[in-house]
Amino acid sequence: MKWITALLAAGAALAGVSCLTGNRQLSVEEETVYCRSLPENFEGLRIVLIADLHKKKFGKGQCCLIDSVRAAHPDIIVFAGDLYSRSDKDPSDKVKLMKELGDIAPVYYSAGNHEINDPDLFEALCHKLKSIGINVLRNRLAVLTRGRQRLNIYGLQLPLKYYVNKDGSYRDLPEATYDDMLKYLGRIDKQQCNLLIAHDPLFFEAYEQWGADLVMSGHVHGGVIRLPFIGGLFSPERKLFPKYSKGLYRIGNSTMAVTTGLGKFRFNNPSQIMVLNLTSRKKPEKHFRGRPWEL
Repeated sequence: MKWITALLAAGAALAGVSCLTGNRQLSVEEETVYCRSLPENFEGLRIVLIADLHKKKFGKGQCCLIDSVRAAHPDIIVFAGDLYSRSDKDPSDKVKLMKELGDIAPVYYSAGNHEINDPDLFEALCHKLKSIGINVLRNRLAVLTRGRQRLNIYGLQLPLKYYVNKDGSYRDLPEATYDDMLKYLGRIDKQQCNLLIAHDPLFFEAYEQWGADLVMSGHVHGGVIRLPFIGGLFSPERKLFPKYSKGLYRIGNSTMAVTTGLGKFRFNNPSQIMVLNLTSRKKPEKHFRGRPWEL
């Protein structure tokens, strides 16, 4: 029995060390993303996707995070929500961070559920972010142009009811639908290339039906705990094995990139900066973590 106790103690100690070191890691992972309607002038567009910073700090003044983003040489930076936590009352340090990121490349930001939990604080934040040149997309469109060609970037801000009930529970939450997408973002021109920043990846089917060529999400934190050969264990909605938790997924002509995010507790699941290289040249012969390419 003593050796069993010793073995369990050693395992617990190893898990503790792994958890401690893992929560200090910041990984940078690159993916090539096929967009069949990507305009020629945007071939090779390099996007840094980050999300879910919450209260996490990566060095003094977020210097490690900023240096890592700068080293990725992005054309644009997408922040897919949860810049701070709902318990934060003074996100001024996050404004400074976004200013630093904006000095590297244009930043496109769409809120997560934590920001909209306090509407007054979020309104003040948006005003500050806009004043420093951040593209705040609250159910609206931003257009990138290169020559005579354009690329559309939409930011979806769903109401809080899609994330949590008024009593704080997560039972029987509504699912966003195609009609909801029309309500909040309107119809899109499917002859254009349309990128969508949508904090919650769990509504990918609705995003695809609406017509997004590329969806960029976070929210699930990689499933918090990642298990070998299985993937993420939990979603923020307290459900097991979320369908979309990390990496690239494909439905029809839509691709979704889900970053594991930066903050919150995690195990076997490092904080992540995701680098997306867009191309229309060739569809890679590979399978996705969620669904295979539909050839």
